[in-house]
Amino acid sequence: MARKNKRLVHLFGNMAKSMEPYYHQLDLRAVDELTDEAFAYIMPNVKGVNMLDLNEAEIGNESIELLTKLEYVKELRIKGCRSIDNGCIGSLNKINGLEFIHARYTGITIDGLLQLTGHPGMKTLMFSNDANEDLREKMLQLRSLMPACEFVIDAKGYYFDEEPNYPT
Repeated sequence: MARKNKRLVHLFGNMAKSMEPYYHQLDLRAVDELTDEAFAYIMPNVKGVNMLDLNEAEIGNESIELLTKLEYVKELRIKGCRSIDNGCIGSLNKINGLEFIHARYTGITIDGLLQLTGHPGMKTLMFSNDANEDLREKMLQLRSLMPACEFVIDAKGYYFDEEPNYPT
């Protein structure tokens, strides 16, 4: 344990000391060896983030759980965080202020996204359809959960087939 702590202090000590309570944008993409343990080590002083970029970090669901302790996170970018999966949905539901999630190339599936609650103000949700399944029915369910949300699947905007309005 002491060896791990020394390693964290060596790798992330200065960063942890310099963390501020509030960020407009906190970009941690370039941080080498950013694991769940390292993320927990550097984040205790942070209280809120408008845009948190964790794309391609070596983090998992534990780091998403940590975000529930913040006052708010408006945008969460976790693209390419392959250890994040549907097990984080409960934590995502507890994050205050969430308006944007970029979860492409994670283990989060459409079935997981359908478990998102408490985010009717979600503006953008980006994810992958790795199973190449027909999403029409599930997308209608997702839209009912987040009516004002733009959905982007595999980097393409998703448009709903609307019923034509015929004059009567």
